[in-house]
Amino acid sequence: YSCDFFGRMWRDWFNRARQCVEEQISTQIIYNPTKYSKQKGDVFVKSSLPTTMAKQIPNACVTSIMEYANNKVFGGTVNEGAYILYYTQTYNSNPLIDGVSLDYIEPFVTHFFKTQTFTNYKSAIDAKHPVMTDVNSQIESSAHNVLCVGYNSNTGAAIYMDPELACMYSVNAGYFLQDYNIVLTGIK
Repeated sequence: YSCDFFGRMWRDWFNRARQCVEEQISTQIIYNPTKYSKQKGDVFVKSSLPTTMAKQIPNACVTSIMEYANNKVFGGTVNEGAYILYYTQTYNSNPLIDGVSLDYIEPFVTHFFKTQTFTNYKSAIDAKHPVMTDVNSQIESSAHNVLCVGYNSNTGAAIYMDPELACMYSVNAGYFLQDYNIVLTGIK
């Protein structure tokens, strides 16, 4: 391993630890998220938010989370197929084969959603705005898109929807890779 590798690893750890402190979320790193179960102190972007969703098709984590956010969080009616078609035509790439590139995720999402600058998960959730972010993927050189939709005010655990597992999970916010944090404030 090179010094550069350890430098990046230290920087990533430090940034995640700092963010946990800023958000008053436990600094204990949880490597295995737990399936969400209702607890006293849960705070959500929407009180009647479904805790399950249709399971994503392969490589479609971004587009399936966009449909969930549009339909369940903001009350819209856009079908995932519209997102897939737009991405394919605009970026000349099929997200069902290649997924959504990190280079295009922000312009792709902001074409359909109103967004604002990310400060931290707690502030976004308190403002009733979900945050699109990523977690580790089992696919090499890849990440997996999820939607942070809540937190527990007693434990500090973040609550997110995982489209691959089709339900919500609780985890320390340090678990998120944070290659991006897109705060969704509404639909366009």
